[in-house]
Amino acid sequence: MAGFDTHLLLLTMEECGELIQACSKLYRHDFKEKVRKELSKEIADVEVMINLLKETGIADEEIIAKKKKAKYEKYYGKENS
Repeated sequence: MAGFDTHLLLLTMEECGELIQACSKLYRHDFKEKVRKELSKEIADVEVMINLLKETGIADEEIIAKKKKAKYEKYYGKENS
């Protein structure tokens, strides 16, 4: 299991890096539609990795839920589902 965990973490890091690059490109290219689509694809990849981290028990869903609620409240003043 440790090998899979390591592999999963490495893949997650790579996907997060690709999302960072997509965000940067979107900003540099004035939010053009083609670049927005690429950003959306990278978001999907990162969401899959996050789900895998939760499903394998590497990430704690209860902690994630509490943190998400607090972050939404900070930015929006209320919970956002």
